[in-house]
Amino acid sequence: MGLIDRGEDRETRTPTEAMSSADVILDAAEKLMSDNGYAATSISAICRESGLPVGSVYHHFGSKAGILAAVMERGTVRFYASLAGMVRENASPEQRLEQYYTHAPELLVENTPYFKILHASLAGTDSDLLNRVHASNEHVAVRLAETIEPVARRAGVRDSAGLAIRLARFSVTYAGGAMLSAGYETNRLYGEMAPLYGMVLMAIEAAAAADRAAV
Repeated sequence: MGLIDRGEDRETRTPTEAMSSADVILDAAEKLMSDNGYAATSISAICRESGLPVGSVYHHFGSKAGILAAVMERGTVRFYASLAGMVRENASPEQRLEQYYTHAPELLVENTPYFKILHASLAGTDSDLLNRVHASNEHVAVRLAETIEPVARRAGVRDSAGLAIRLARFSVTYAGGAMLSAGYETNRLYGEMAPLYGMVLMAIEAAAAADRAAV
């Protein structure tokens, strides 16, 4: 955001330019935090990597914690936008669910820097950082539950929303473990992730059968 730091009127920058500067900063921060970890990534390093002055970083995000929050939010939005784009518009709920789980490994690898930051942050002791990571994971789970719930409801599960969020949280945890086990390699990750879709379907079928038996 060089115009601001040279003392020029902030109003001379267009929203597009401001957004572009923010994205440049987030790209730099995501790369550095993925490679070196959150604690080892300084504001000055982000400035060097992005080519933008420190005033621009603080103007957009306020602090390093603010940058991390924005990196996580953008990563979640980007991941689900890409995933939704791979699902056919006229797909049934069951087809949508299958396509979500089928395409997830590919997109997990494409977004490796974002997920590396999440996984590394979970190993830390900073309570604020951990809260941000858990909030990001919960947001992912809530979005995934929106795809699982219609399938559970159509299968006859009475508490379809409750089951959906539990299965979504399980899927998020499973995917994180699969990525670590696979070392973020695409082919290995496909193998690690392959059982997950079947496990979700089996859980839905088991819950529906239990509800039918209880009637």
